[in-house]
Amino acid sequence: MARVALDAFLSGHSTQEKPLLVAMEPLASRVGGMDFGVMQSDPANWASCLSKAGRLLNLSGLILGFDHGLSLATFGAGVESDDAAQAKKVPCEDNQLSTALEAFNRITQTERAHYGCMACLSGPIGLAQTLYADIGRVGDLKQTMVELAEGFCKSRPDLLIFREGAALGNTSIGMPERKAYNTLKNMASYFNVPLAIYLEQYDSQLLPDLAKLKVNFILLGADKNGSPPDLNSVRELAANVTGVGLPLPFDDPERAIALAAEYETQLSGLNYLYTSTQELTRDTDLEKARMLISTLQH
Repeated sequence: MARVALDAFLSGHSTQEKPLLVAMEPLASRVGGMDFGVMQSDPANWASCLSKAGRLLNLSGLILGFDHGLSLATFGAGVESDDAAQAKKVPCEDNQLSTALEAFNRITQTERAHYGCMACLSGPIGLAQTLYADIGRVGDLKQTMVELAEGFCKSRPDLLIFREGAALGNTSIGMPERKAYNTLKNMASYFNVPLAIYLEQYDSQLLPDLAKLKVNFILLGADKNGSPPDLNSVRELAANVTGVGLPLPFDDPERAIALAAEYETQLSGLNYLYTSTQELTRDTDLEKARMLISTLQH
């Protein structure tokens, strides 16, 4: 069963088989034979496409809501679509959040026995930077962020993931960051839902500082140079969190396999899973991705 290794990871137990958790909604829309926007406009389509892509790639979990547009729409900000086929401004639909919530509820009802079900929102630090150009104003987002997170927590995700970038990953952790995540952690604990941060565009040397947020899981994409993280920093971080996610470049399978071997050698005994250096897009080579995943799982 695809989620057995993931359950062990979430429990803090390192296993020889490493779970695979990647964001891939644009690719899922391609697998489902529809445009990204069309997929996201209907909860049945959204859930179905994610499930199909998860089965095709034999992933350990399904992540819904990775596109920053979902969170930004809630705050009334127009955003650029992440879909490569839609390089234009897209309007924010009033029902976008309710569609996402219904889609996620469908996934938890139909797929939980087979896959981890992960809900994702833009992180509060990145949102404060985007909306106000000032992370010190993250407290202004508190009520809406809690309401957003609570909406997904009601469906009991295996993880509630907050997608953060340079605003969080390039400075030392201070009081605004701690307060923001403490508030979210307290809310999620009511539903017994663990938190994760998916971090991109970070300074590897600052990774150990993330432990101050007391978030269970830190999942990493590419750093600020587009590279994998420094493993000494990962080792120090991993000593103070329940588990970490280590990125593989799906656009370069040979490099990905070499990196997986390096992780195994250098981080033996640590509780980690595989993520991707970036979200899988519609242009992802499906056959190469499937061959890579098959190699990783055998």
